[in-house]
Amino acid sequence: MNRRNSWKTAFLGLIVCALAACQQKAAFSHYEPVSIDGWDREDTVQFMLGPIVEGNVFCETLGLRASQAFPFMNLSLIVEQEAIPSGLVRCDTINIPIIDTDGIPIGKGINHFQYDITLNDITLLTGESLFVSIRHNMKREYLPGITDVGLTLTKQP
Repeated sequence: MNRRNSWKTAFLGLIVCALAACQQKAAFSHYEPVSIDGWDREDTVQFMLGPIVEGNVFCETLGLRASQAFPFMNLSLIVEQEAIPSGLVRCDTINIPIIDTDGIPIGKGINHFQYDITLNDITLLTGESLFVSIRHNMKREYLPGITDVGLTLTKQP
Protein backbone atom coordinates (compact mmCIF):
# COMPACT_ATOMS: atom_id res chain seq x y z
CA MET A 1 0.00 0.00 0.00
CA ASN A 2 1.44 3.35 -0.96
CA ARG A 3 1.47 6.47 1.25
CA ARG A 4 -1.49 8.06 -0.52
CA ASN A 5 -3.74 5.05 0.10
CA SER A 6 -2.63 4.78 3.74
CA TRP A 7 -3.64 8.43 4.32
CA LYS A 8 -7.02 7.78 2.69
CA THR A 9 -7.53 4.72 4.88
CA ALA A 10 -6.57 6.65 8.02
CA PHE A 11 -8.88 9.54 7.07
CA LEU A 12 -11.82 7.18 6.45
CA GLY A 13 -11.10 5.49 9.79
CA LEU A 14 -11.27 8.86 11.57
CA ILE A 15 -14.61 9.66 9.91
CA VAL A 16 -16.06 6.29 10.92
CA CYS A 17 -14.89 6.81 14.53
CA ALA A 18 -16.35 10.32 14.62
CA LEU A 19 -19.71 9.10 13.31
CA ALA A 20 -19.76 6.25 15.79
CA ALA A 21 -19.08 8.67 18.66
CA CYS A 22 -22.07 10.80 17.60
CA GLN A 23 -24.47 7.86 17.86
CA GLN A 24 -25.08 8.38 21.58
CA LYS A 25 -27.20 11.53 21.52
CA ALA A 26 -28.36 13.33 24.60
CA ALA A 27 -32.05 12.98 25.45
CA PHE A 28 -31.78 16.38 27.15
CA SER A 29 -29.04 18.99 27.29
CA HIS A 30 -29.48 22.57 28.44
CA TYR A 31 -27.48 25.29 30.19
CA GLU A 32 -28.83 28.20 32.22
CA PRO A 33 -26.77 31.37 32.74
CA VAL A 34 -25.99 32.59 36.24
CA SER A 35 -25.98 36.30 37.15
CA ILE A 36 -22.78 38.05 36.16
CA ASP A 37 -22.85 39.83 39.55
CA GLY A 38 -22.55 36.48 41.32
CA TRP A 39 -24.72 33.43 41.89
CA ASP A 40 -27.06 34.24 44.78
CA ARG A 41 -27.49 31.36 47.23
CA GLU A 42 -31.28 31.73 46.90
CA ASP A 43 -31.13 31.72 43.07
CA THR A 44 -31.95 28.13 42.14
CA VAL A 45 -31.19 26.92 38.61
CA GLN A 46 -34.07 24.72 37.42
CA PHE A 47 -34.51 22.20 34.63
CA MET A 48 -37.71 20.44 33.51
CA LEU A 49 -37.46 17.37 31.29
CA GLY A 50 -40.31 15.35 29.92
CA PRO A 51 -42.59 13.71 29.57
CA ILE A 52 -40.28 10.89 28.52
CA VAL A 53 -41.32 9.24 25.25
CA GLU A 54 -39.58 5.95 26.00
CA GLY A 55 -38.58 4.88 29.51
CA ASN A 56 -34.96 4.03 30.07
CA VAL A 57 -31.97 4.39 32.37
CA PHE A 58 -30.29 7.76 31.84
CA CYS A 59 -26.79 8.93 32.71
CA GLU A 60 -26.95 12.41 34.25
CA THR A 61 -24.13 14.88 33.78
CA LEU A 62 -23.95 18.21 35.56
CA GLY A 63 -22.12 20.87 33.57
CA LEU A 64 -20.49 23.99 34.97
CA ARG A 65 -18.77 26.88 33.29
CA ALA A 66 -16.56 29.02 35.50
CA SER A 67 -14.22 31.96 35.04
CA GLN A 68 -10.98 32.70 36.83
CA ALA A 69 -12.99 34.96 39.18
CA PHE A 70 -14.13 31.89 41.16
CA PRO A 71 -12.55 32.44 44.60
CA PHE A 72 -12.50 28.90 46.05
CA MET A 73 -10.79 25.58 45.36
CA ASN A 74 -14.06 23.62 45.55
CA LEU A 75 -17.73 24.20 44.83
CA SER A 76 -20.51 22.65 46.88
CA LEU A 77 -23.90 22.23 45.19
CA ILE A 78 -27.23 20.86 46.31
CA VAL A 79 -28.99 18.94 43.52
CA GLU A 80 -32.65 18.07 44.09
CA GLN A 81 -34.56 15.86 41.66
CA GLU A 82 -38.18 14.78 41.48
CA ALA A 83 -39.67 12.35 38.98
CA ILE A 84 -43.33 13.09 38.27
CA PRO A 85 -45.78 11.31 38.67
CA SER A 86 -43.84 8.44 40.33
CA GLY A 87 -42.76 10.72 43.17
CA LEU A 88 -39.14 9.55 43.23
CA VAL A 89 -37.19 12.26 45.09
CA ARG A 90 -33.42 12.48 45.33
CA CYS A 91 -31.35 15.17 47.06
CA ASP A 92 -27.55 15.11 46.81
CA THR A 93 -24.77 17.42 47.94
CA ILE A 94 -22.06 17.47 45.29
CA ASN A 95 -18.53 18.72 46.06
CA ILE A 96 -16.63 19.65 42.91
CA PRO A 97 -12.90 20.41 42.82
CA ILE A 98 -12.42 23.56 40.73
CA ILE A 99 -8.78 24.53 41.38
CA ASP A 100 -5.91 22.20 42.29
CA THR A 101 -3.46 22.79 45.16
CA ASP A 102 -1.12 24.71 42.82
CA GLY A 103 -3.89 27.20 41.99
CA ILE A 104 -4.49 25.83 38.49
CA PRO A 105 -8.10 25.32 37.29
CA ILE A 106 -8.97 21.66 36.82
CA GLY A 107 -11.56 22.26 34.08
CA LYS A 108 -11.02 22.41 30.34
CA GLY A 109 -10.45 25.84 28.80
CA ILE A 110 -8.28 28.94 28.88
CA ASN A 111 -10.20 31.90 30.41
CA HIS A 112 -13.47 30.10 31.07
CA PHE A 113 -13.41 26.50 32.21
CA GLN A 114 -15.83 23.64 31.57
CA TYR A 115 -16.49 21.04 34.27
CA ASP A 116 -18.55 17.91 33.61
CA ILE A 117 -19.60 15.95 36.67
CA THR A 118 -21.28 12.56 36.28
CA LEU A 119 -24.18 12.16 38.68
CA ASN A 120 -25.99 8.91 39.52
CA ASP A 121 -27.91 7.12 36.80
CA ILE A 122 -31.66 7.60 36.97
CA THR A 123 -34.45 5.36 35.69
CA LEU A 124 -37.39 7.21 34.16
CA LEU A 125 -40.54 5.47 32.98
CA THR A 126 -42.46 6.26 29.82
CA GLY A 127 -44.55 9.39 30.41
CA GLU A 128 -42.56 10.56 33.43
CA SER A 129 -41.12 14.05 33.77
CA LEU A 130 -38.04 15.07 35.73
CA PHE A 131 -37.70 18.33 37.65
CA VAL A 132 -34.15 19.22 38.75
CA SER A 133 -33.10 22.20 40.87
CA ILE A 134 -29.50 23.18 41.64
CA ARG A 135 -28.22 25.76 44.10
CA HIS A 136 -24.85 26.49 45.61
CA ASN A 137 -24.07 25.64 49.22
CA MET A 138 -21.12 27.96 49.82
CA LYS A 139 -20.38 30.38 52.69
CA ARG A 140 -20.76 33.47 50.50
CA GLU A 141 -24.24 34.75 49.73
CA TYR A 142 -23.14 35.81 46.23
CA LEU A 143 -20.72 33.52 44.49
CA PRO A 144 -18.67 35.10 41.66
CA GLY A 145 -17.10 33.17 38.81
CA ILE A 146 -19.78 30.61 37.94
CA THR A 147 -21.26 31.65 34.59
CA ASP A 148 -23.50 28.74 33.53
CA VAL A 149 -25.01 25.59 35.02
CA GLY A 150 -26.18 22.76 32.78
CA LEU A 151 -27.73 19.34 32.80
CA THR A 152 -27.39 16.55 30.23
CA LEU A 153 -29.24 13.23 30.24
CA THR A 154 -28.00 10.50 27.92
CA LYS A 155 -29.79 7.21 27.32
CA GLN A 156 -27.83 4.21 28.51
CA PRO A 157 -27.31 1.58 25.78
